[in-house]
Amino acid sequence: MHWRPIKFPKHIITTSRNFKRQHQVLFFQELGELLQSGYSIAHSLDILAAAHTPWTTWLATVNARLNQGVPLHVVLDQTVSQAIFLQIKLADQHGNLSETLVTIGQHLAQVQQQQQKIKQVLQYPIVLIGLLGLMLIGMKLFLYPILQQWQDTAVLDSGETQQVMWYVFGMIVVALCFGIWHWHRLPARQRLKMLSRLWLIGPIVKTIVTYQVAQQLAVLLANGLTVPEILAEMCGIQGQKNQQLAILLAEDAHIALQSGCTLSEYILKQPYFNQALAGYFVRGHEPKRLAGYLAYYAKLQYHQVMQRTNRLIDMLQPIFFGVIGIAIIAVYLSMLLPMYQTIGGLYQ
Repeated sequence: MHWRPIKFPKHIITTSRNFKRQHQVLFFQELGELLQSGYSIAHSLDILAAAHTPWTTWLATVNARLNQGVPLHVVLDQTVSQAIFLQIKLADQHGNLSETLVTIGQHLAQVQQQQQKIKQVLQYPIVLIGLLGLMLIGMKLFLYPILQQWQDTAVLDSGETQQVMWYVFGMIVVALCFGIWHWHRLPARQRLKMLSRLWLIGPIVKTIVTYQVAQQLAVLLANGLTVPEILAEMCGIQGQKNQQLAILLAEDAHIALQSGCTLSEYILKQPYFNQALAGYFVRGHEPKRLAGYLAYYAKLQYHQVMQRTNRLIDMLQPIFFGVIGIAIIAVYLSMLLPMYQTIGGLYQ
C-alpha cells in the first residue's frame, strides 16, 4: 500500500532553514526521551502537543496517521532529509526507535551549531562590504555631482576616473554572477570535490563530510545492517530525495563496491573524506561494534570542525577588517582629493 506522507504545518515551517531545524531538534529529542521513559508513541505525541501548542494540529494528524497503521518514517517522509528518513525507517523495523530519535535530535543540534559557526565566518565581511557599497552609492549620487559643479577642468578627469571605477565594478559583478551560475550548474559531487581542495576551507569541508558519514553510518550499523546493505537501502530511495548529496555519494560508493573496490580503498580515493575513516573498515568488525567505533570517531570529528572553524574565524576577521579598512581609506581619498583640487583652484 502506498501511504501519503504529510508535512509540518506552515506556521512551523518557515523560509528559514534554521527555524525548521530548531523544531526538528526539539521534536526528535523529546519524542525519543519520552519513548525511552516508557510512554507509548501516541501518549508521547499527546504530551508534545500539550507542551508545544503550535504543533497541536500537526501532531494530531501524525497520531491519526499512525493509528491507521502508517509507519512513522512514511508520515515524516516529506519533512526530513533522506538520512533521517532511512534512520527512522530502519530503527522502526529493528526496534531501536527511541534511541535513534534521540541521536537524530542531537545530530541536528550539532549541525545547527556548525551552520552558526559558518555564518560567523561570513557575517563580518558581508556587513562591511555592504556598508562600503552604500558609501560608494552615496558618493555617486550626492557627493560627486556637487564636486562637479565646483570645478571645471578637474571635472573631466574625475568623470573619467569614475567611469573607469564603475566599469571595473560592473565587470566584477558580471564575473561573480557568471561564477555563481556556473557553480550551480556543476554536479553536486564535483562541487564537493572542489570545495574539499580549497586552501582554507578544504580541511573543514572534509571534516564535516567525514563527521556526517561516520555519524549516519554509526546509527544505521547499530540497527544490524552492513555497509553494503545501507548503501543499497539509500540507493533505493525514490522521489526528490534521490537527488540529495548523500544519496549521490551512496550511489557512487555502491557502484564502486559492486565493481570490486573495497570500502577502505574507495574512501582513500575520495578527496572529501579524511583518510583516517578508511581504517575503521579494514579490520572487519561486526556491525554493532563498528557502530560504536564510528560514533566515537564522529564525536572527534565534530570537535575538530568546531576547533578549525574557530581558528578560521580568528584568522579571517583581522584580514577582512584590514582589507575593508584600506578600501574605506581609498574611498575617503577619492572624496578628499577632488575637494582639495577644487579648493586649490579657487585660490589661483
